[in-house]
Amino acid sequence: MHAGLKSIIIYHTRFGNTERIAKSIEMGLKEASGRQDVVCINVTDVMAVIDSIKEYDLICVGAPTERFTAPKPIKQFLRKLESINLSEKYGFAFDTKVESRLAGSAAKFIEKELTSQGLQLMAARRSAIVYPVKEMGSITGARLKEGEDKTFEQVGLELGTACMRIDRNVLDSEQ
Repeated sequence: MHAGLKSIIIYHTRFGNTERIAKSIEMGLKEASGRQDVVCINVTDVMAVIDSIKEYDLICVGAPTERFTAPKPIKQFLRKLESINLSEKYGFAFDTKVESRLAGSAAKFIEKELTSQGLQLMAARRSAIVYPVKEMGSITGARLKEGEDKTFEQVGLELGTACMRIDRNVLDSEQ
């Protein structure tokens, strides 16, 4: 019996928004695939079991955009991934960022790293918009733009549908 494509979502979050987006993707993936074993995990928790990443077919990575790029924990994770053969795996990059053409993109950095490590992109990178929360002139948090949870649940549905299509093609070629 063919087990189907296994998916993992790895994220870093500062104010909780990227985690919310990761969990929305997880919900969509589960709904589309009918599988409940989609893993959604903080990057700090996955570092100790980095070798287990090779067990997954779809590797989604997301982070908040900080200083125009991905934050240090995600960069460290992606560097550690270099020691694992990820050819024939699929990837997807996402981020949270402020709505400005000058904001940069963690997802752009993540996507470039995933493809340089041999992953095929399941879909183009996506960004969820956040609004900074300021107190006394300093950024103390961020608020997710209304509707982004639903948007990224739809992204998860699209990724899950793509996984199902790939899985069917694999099954057809095995027969």
